[in-house]
Amino acid sequence: MRIALLGFPLSGRTTLFDALSGGHAREGVASIPIPDPRFEQLAHQAGARKRTPAALEWHDLPDFNPDKPETARQLLSLARQNDALVCVLRAFDSPYAPYHAPIDPARDLRFWLDEFVLSDLQVIENRIERLTKLFQSHKESAADRAEHALLCQMHRALSVGELLQAFEVPHELEARLRGFGFLTRKPMVVVANIGESLLGNEAQSEMLASLQALCDAHGLPLMSLCATFERDLRQLPEAEQAEFLQIMGVSEPALPRLVRLVYEQLRLQVFYTISDEARAWLLPKGSTALDAAATIHSDLARGFIRAEVCPADEVLAAGGWKAAHKAGKVQLVGKEYLIRDGDVIYVRFNV
Repeated sequence: MRIALLGFPLSGRTTLFDALSGGHAREGVASIPIPDPRFEQLAHQAGARKRTPAALEWHDLPDFNPDKPETARQLLSLARQNDALVCVLRAFDSPYAPYHAPIDPARDLRFWLDEFVLSDLQVIENRIERLTKLFQSHKESAADRAEHALLCQMHRALSVGELLQAFEVPHELEARLRGFGFLTRKPMVVVANIGESLLGNEAQSEMLASLQALCDAHGLPLMSLCATFERDLRQLPEAEQAEFLQIMGVSEPALPRLVRLVYEQLRLQVFYTISDEARAWLLPKGSTALDAAATIHSDLARGFIRAEVCPADEVLAAGGWKAAHKAGKVQLVGKEYLIRDGDVIYVRFNV
């Protein structure tokens, strides 16, 4: 899963990316593990020699100049290639920022939302134009007609400033729309990048309250953090981090919460395979045991027979996979079994 970080120049977007990646990025791309204590406990209990946590691929999108539309188009085109968006907004004072007064993250968010809406409208209008020409040749299918009707509904919604995140799309049309990469349908998290002086006092900020109201109106999750603080904290030895947090009056780092929040917005769940290698795998909610097998390896799906399944909490409580087996906690399920978040799976197959 690809996550796009976007924001105005000097909004702190790249500082946040550096904090997330710990300096281990390559060409603006970094694989960031999803915090998962349950996975660590399973791996430790099994004595796994190799541990591979579930991770999201984060992309630090390039800067753009709001006065040059071509750079905005390029940025939005890159954003379409991602599965979720994280919009970083400047909520701190800086003499180096491209605009100085007033600091207004709500204004900046409205700019991004307007750009997303206008960009999606253009995509829809281009597609409607092509479908209209197809209709004139009388070579359209029923699916083409259904797509046209749906796009017209989407156009009306966007025209009044609505986002498409909550827009219901029939299952049979989902695949046809996926290629458009509508920005206003993507899961999105808003990050207010505040100054260190505001840490611990976010509830008293009228600026953040205004931003929260805008996010609530559009159903967007908001979290505030200080990117420079998170970067500096990440660079400290682990033994010194707790003391630094205490000095700053902060209860915990914000980065794990951000990664977890993005993960939740993607409507994903995790399942585990435990052997010499402990590994966590991501899967969309509502997926089956066969989907899980295919995620691990196509051969497992092709030769799927049955899957042994047990919730991670029960494996941990029993003392391990073999102990869970002996205690009768492990189920034998077929390909249609719906995977639950935290399932430990062993796939029986034959090819």
